[in-house]
Amino acid sequence: MKVFEGTCTALVTPFNSKGKIDWLATKRLVEMQLRNRVNAILVLGSTGEGMAISSEERKNFIRFVRSLLHEDCKLIVGAGSNNPEEAIRLIGEAKKYGANACLVQTPYFCKCTQNGIVKHFKTICERSALPIIVYNIPSRSGVNILPNTMLEMCKLPQIAGLKEANGDINHILSMTHTLDGKLPLYCGNDNLYQLFLSLGASGTISVTSNIFPAKIAKMWAKRGQMDECLKMHDKLFDINNLMFCEPNPIPVKYALSRLGVIENVVRPPLTPLEEGHKKEIDSALGALLPKTEAKSNCKI
Repeated sequence: MKVFEGTCTALVTPFNSKGKIDWLATKRLVEMQLRNRVNAILVLGSTGEGMAISSEERKNFIRFVRSLLHEDCKLIVGAGSNNPEEAIRLIGEAKKYGANACLVQTPYFCKCTQNGIVKHFKTICERSALPIIVYNIPSRSGVNILPNTMLEMCKLPQIAGLKEANGDINHILSMTHTLDGKLPLYCGNDNLYQLFLSLGASGTISVTSNIFPAKIAKMWAKRGQMDECLKMHDKLFDINNLMFCEPNPIPVKYALSRLGVIENVVRPPLTPLEEGHKKEIDSALGALLPKTEAKSNCKI
């Protein structure tokens, strides 16, 4: 099964100055994504500060975002946990409030073996109420899914894709070669999206599309024209890298605040963007925004 093709925005969770969810800013951000024809929205992942969201906020946020989406835009919910029982519960909750699929990362901190990864996902899949996109993000979890491990997991009927956020190019090439089209592969690093497209990926789960959804969506539309795609990717080079100059979502929330979409608020233990990076992001935003748009929407 394939949950979506094209562009999925890994949505930030907007907060107001009091640290509460900003529902009006959320609506503004989601509508911005829909206007620019993204194919899916991911909520409460690492970009959405899912670990900092209370159980009640979680239910309300999923329900609210779903109410804003049309039927063609898929809703994916971050639902990973070291405890497979908790992951199963979160997936069931996501289904109840209208999700189409869930993103489940590898177990984190405990650093299990490859067999442990397979067992973890098998346990979840046996009782999952929704399709699962596996999230390989060794920089955060401390473990990496090897290609043959992912090939084994392809046999699980609920597995509907892989978000690959291991930035090692040899690993990406090996994963693509090993899977050989058996599973939808999604780019998990914006700075490598053009490479993923050249390898036949099914799309991206993107941080940068929070601020430039039209540009990321256009790359998907032009995926068959590699020269054109490379030019677009080159223009996004600076902003893609700057979105990770500090832990995600610190930079993207600052960028969105400069565009007047949300307030620049993250929840502890995250802290607002440090002064040294602000000018770099301001400059990269200014280079990508049309002058009329910069004047009307951007606070730079």
